[in-house]
Amino acid sequence: MKTTHRNYDDEVGDFNLISRFILENNSQIRKHSTWCIGRFVDWKYALWGDKLSTPGFHTQNAHLWLDGFGYLAGFAISENGGHEIAIVTAEGYRFLFEEMLVWAIENWGDRGPGLSIEITSQQLMEVGFLERNGFRREASFFRAHFDLTKELVDRYQLDDGFTIVAMKTDEDYRAQLLLRQNAFAGKTAMSDEEIEHIANISSYGRDNPIYHSGTDLCVVAPNGRYVSGCEALIDTRNLEADIERVCTHSDYRRQGLARVAIQACLYRLKAIGVKQAHITGYSEGAIALYSSLGAGKRTEYWIYQHQS
Repeated sequence: MKTTHRNYDDEVGDFNLISRFILENNSQIRKHSTWCIGRFVDWKYALWGDKLSTPGFHTQNAHLWLDGFGYLAGFAISENGGHEIAIVTAEGYRFLFEEMLVWAIENWGDRGPGLSIEITSQQLMEVGFLERNGFRREASFFRAHFDLTKELVDRYQLDDGFTIVAMKTDEDYRAQLLLRQNAFAGKTAMSDEEIEHIANISSYGRDNPIYHSGTDLCVVAPNGRYVSGCEALIDTRNLEADIERVCTHSDYRRQGLARVAIQACLYRLKAIGVKQAHITGYSEGAIALYSSLGAGKRTEYWIYQHQS
């Protein structure tokens, strides 16, 4: 079959092209990829790492394959501009995976200690392509799945004085920023200039087309500090959501606060008609937590590393 390939180009509408491709092929992509609409939107709008200082970041870190009719057949993408990549194909073009993989090795293979790629445990054909091209399995992780058409487990309670707020009604994004910088970057103090810089980046991220302030939640301590939280990225076309940015301030860990935030998010998603939610766990402890919240299934993912 005739295909062509080229770099990602914002000017010709590639953000919408890939977004619609993911939305229209959601079930197959969930089965044969670790990506989803939320992750792709984050790639475009969440300006972490070197994105701001790298001209043409998106053009350099996504490559599209199109079929003979001009429809998108798949794409290769690097989330952070480093050695971690993903390859996503339409169901009928899974055979292209090896061609795309070879392209990535030739064009992105000098990034870091060797290319790393995530696949699902249902991608056995792709496993063969990876192993034939010098990749070996190095690690695994899991994604838990919640069926929101069923009754949710009873709510866990916060200790007296703690409350949970949604950014829709409590827009203290500065307090949320301080929480996330502590939880994800280990920062206990920040200058006003640094806060303003990161706040501007975060504001841009909230301009993305799937941000929903009603499921962007934080737990607030009695002293007013934001101490835990999570955010749901919602696929309204497929009535699914991915719960991301789960975090707890270093001074408030091991108190069950993230568990309450996740559960509150699940209840809110169910209330607005979302039918399924997903959350990723990198340890058996995390998966056990999600199971206690009602996750009925889990999918295993594998990380393959190129042995360069």
